[in-house]
Amino acid sequence: MRYTLKDLININEFKNITEQFYNLTKVPYCLLDNNQNVIFFKGEPFFYNQKSKLFKETHIPIVIEQEHIGTFVIGTSINKEVIADSQITPFKCIVNLIEEMATQQLYLKNFHEKNSQIKTVTQHDENHLYSILQNMPIMINALDEKGSIIMWNRECELVTGYSADEIINNPTAIELLHPDKAYRDQLCNDLLKNGNDFRDWEVNITCKNGEIKTIMWSNILQSIPILGWNIGAIGIDITNRKRMEENLKQTSAELELIFKAIPDLYFLSDLDGTIRKCKTNSISKFYVQIEEFIGKKIQEVLPVSITKQFEKAINQIQISAVPVLIDYPLQLDDEIYYFEARLLPLFKDKIMIIVRDITERKKTTELLKKSDTLKAVGQLAAGIAHEVRNPLTVIKGFMQLLQQEAGEDKEYFRLIFSEIRGIETILQEFLSIAKPNVVVFEPKNLCTILDNVVALISTQAIIKNIRITLNMDFENLLVECCEIQLKQVFFNILQNSIEAIQNGQEITINVKKHNSTEVMICISDKGVGIPPERIKRLGEPFYSTKEKGTGVGLMISYQIIESHGGKINIRSQVGKGTTVIVFLPIYNNTVVDFS
Repeated sequence: MRYTLKDLININEFKNITEQFYNLTKVPYCLLDNNQNVIFFKGEPFFYNQKSKLFKETHIPIVIEQEHIGTFVIGTSINKEVIADSQITPFKCIVNLIEEMATQQLYLKNFHEKNSQIKTVTQHDENHLYSILQNMPIMINALDEKGSIIMWNRECELVTGYSADEIINNPTAIELLHPDKAYRDQLCNDLLKNGNDFRDWEVNITCKNGEIKTIMWSNILQSIPILGWNIGAIGIDITNRKRMEENLKQTSAELELIFKAIPDLYFLSDLDGTIRKCKTNSISKFYVQIEEFIGKKIQEVLPVSITKQFEKAINQIQISAVPVLIDYPLQLDDEIYYFEARLLPLFKDKIMIIVRDITERKKTTELLKKSDTLKAVGQLAAGIAHEVRNPLTVIKGFMQLLQQEAGEDKEYFRLIFSEIRGIETILQEFLSIAKPNVVVFEPKNLCTILDNVVALISTQAIIKNIRITLNMDFENLLVECCEIQLKQVFFNILQNSIEAIQNGQEITINVKKHNSTEVMICISDKGVGIPPERIKRLGEPFYSTKEKGTGVGLMISYQIIESHGGKINIRSQVGKGTTVIVFLPIYNNTVVDFS
């Protein structure tokens, strides 16, 4: 072929057509001529050298009139590694569009090559000229000074279905081809505005069967003046090309709508887990910055335990091509968040991953489970307390009688009564679960409550040479509470800290406003810490990190704080210590700062 692909297509037009599709898919591609020279590429990394040895499976040949004039290559890097498997269907549409554009330009060039022949013919044989124009594989249309169509060649007949007899010198021909009056007026205005010097003018024509086709007209009279022709133009049917462009736009628009409809976070990944695109609408906290996902595999970003779940899900999608749902925890800002990921097959080599924050849902589910457990535990505790208290009372009474007659064995009795008191304390805790006391909430100064608790527990701290430091940003802060219950909570937390740290260490209590409506009490120690798998179980009935603990104390603390409209968070690192954070609502925003 005398022309190269670069001669036959408009590179800028091709860029515009493919730009939006690339932005959505992030699949790199390259256009080569028949000598493997790069005409155009999009995406990194790709072709930087002028000639590259390519993989056959990424090729889509471009063929014009049964001759190979170029290649459209998908996803091959400069180091000969395949970036992504070809998405055959969408990219074949692009190749078809290139072939359509190139074919049309080839027709135009062939037409202009006959200029000299036509000019010679106009001087010697008008009939011969008419025969050439009639049989050219391109639409040729001409109007005289009165606006009547005087030339309508065979290609015009094939494209529109109207014969030359129906169009030539027919005063209503324009109305047949353009039945919409408003559109006819628009064409007339365009013609008056631009004159006869027009090129690539896209005009819709209504065919005889009612189908509307798009014809691209270009004026030829400047290069080929023909006697009697006021307007003369060659036209190319670009209907298929326009449809392909619209299909590509529609595909891009549909993908964009899908992405915009996703409420939280989505990733577009290859089958190997490489993230090509990501977008968020509502999730505000991330394991890493969102931009760091792009171009990396999931395995390079997330913890191993989670990536194994994703790898298993991706393998399942490749086998069954059905959506897969997984959920996993992630530690963000020292807190555990829970996420749900739905993996959906997209095209043949892409996976859409939709991620949603389900932390609140998870907490609600856990609270419901805990509520059911507490109900059962309450019933069990009432039964145990009743069954144990009666015989324990009898045992205690007889032991008191025997103690009066004891001689040298009084030390044993003191030990026995000490253990009985321990049992009675546990029974009292059980009864507080089964039948909580009716409490009265009153506005109380939180600072005073904490001062009293620290003073009360300081005797235990002094024995182990432990310092308790209380830091408060204010001298008076009211919370609506049951004072006895709050003291019980803070006493229990401080007692746990004292037991967790070694002699001579320090416990710090920091009290400050969390926001305009909440106060935050942080109780920190540098003890042994709590493993992550145990933290999430704290507050469960009968679960304790202490060897002889019942777990009831912390469970009751959770209940008390929740009944006060607050919450407890526990942050801990093994070997570094634990921080218990208690949030409580401020009463009527009453805070007096230290001056």
